[in-house]
Amino acid sequence: MEAGYDDQQGVLLVMRATAYLQRAFNHRKELKQALKALRESVYWSPKDEKVEMDNVNFNLQLMYKTAYDNPVLAPSIYQRLLLQCSVQAQKFQQAKFRHGLYEYALLHAAQDSLHSTQLLPRYAKTWLRAGDSLAELRKLKESAFYYEKALELDPALESSLRPTIDRLRETQRALDDAREKGWAGDSLRVVLDGRV
Repeated sequence: MEAGYDDQQGVLLVMRATAYLQRAFNHRKELKQALKALRESVYWSPKDEKVEMDNVNFNLQLMYKTAYDNPVLAPSIYQRLLLQCSVQAQKFQQAKFRHGLYEYALLHAAQDSLHSTQLLPRYAKTWLRAGDSLAELRKLKESAFYYEKALELDPALESSLRPTIDRLRETQRALDDAREKGWAGDSLRVVLDGRV
C-alpha cells in the first residue's frame, strides 16, 4: 500500500474494510450473547425455562423479601447476593469488552472504506462499503449519501439499495422529529433501535 499505486491501494482498502465489517458482525453476535447472559443473570426464572423478560420475577426483590421474612437466613442470603453481584459485574465487563471490539472494527472499516472512495472514486464498491460502514455506525445521512453515490455509479444496485436508502431516510426523519419534540439521548436510541 505504501508503493503509491492508488488503484491497488484502494482495492486493498476496500478488501480490508470488508474484513473489518465481517469482524464487526462477528463481534456483534458475541455481544448479543454477552448481553443475553448479563440479562439472564439479573432476572430469575425456574431452571430449564426460557427467560421471558415480561414474565420474570426480579431476583433482588425475591432475595430481600426472603431475608426480611426469615432473619435467620439473612446473612447467607446477603452473601449469595454479593456473589451474584460479582457475577453480574463480570458479565457486564464482558459485554463492555465485546462492545468495544465491535466499535473498533466498525471504525476501522469506516476509515478504510472512506479512504478508498478518495482513491477509487469511480468504483461503486468503495462507495457501497463506505455506506455499509457508516450505516452500522448509525451515521444515517452520510450512509444514504454514500449509497446514492454507489447507485449512481452502478444502477444495477437499485433493487438492493433503494429500500435501504429509503429506510435510512425514514429513520433520519423520525429522529429529526423526535429531536424537535425535545427527545434526547436514550430516548433517541430507542427510536433508532426500533427502526433500523
